[in-house]
Amino acid sequence: MKRSLLLLWLAAICCAFAGCAAKNHNGNSAATGAGGGGNNATASAPAKADAVFAREAVEGLLNGDTAVADAFDWENLKVPGADAGEAYRELPDDENRVGFREGFIEKFSESFKASGASVGDLKNWREESKQGETAIVAVDTVTGKTMRVFVVRREGRQQVSELTIE
Repeated sequence: MKRSLLLLWLAAICCAFAGCAAKNHNGNSAATGAGGGGNNATASAPAKADAVFAREAVEGLLNGDTAVADAFDWENLKVPGADAGEAYRELPDDENRVGFREGFIEKFSESFKASGASVGDLKNWREESKQGETAIVAVDTVTGKTMRVFVVRREGRQQVSELTIE
């Protein structure tokens, strides 16, 4: 059940990137371990500018590159319409968490590509604001909406904790 809801969410979020919209029958628009497991390369690497970090993480996600898994705060990850972190925290063991991370990245990328969108559609990456340990990086989509990427710093590591599209 949760997997099918996650897949539905992935299709919806990718439509937001590509500019498609669900239509009703009248033709009207219808409305982890803490660090994510794996290696700790991001823990020992010097911090990058938040906009650069966010861009690399999101582009990796959209391209289906599982090497970016450690760039996400899986236990707290929120995405439009879903609390992926909640589903992640409910997993019983590390084996399932690794599968979740890999599957999430793979399906997110597949849905994004199937929507007709491309990474090149994201323009004007910039740090919008910073409050304490959280930086908000904004990027413009081809649909005229703005995606915001929340980059948190915990224990010397940068991680993406939330994605929004408005």
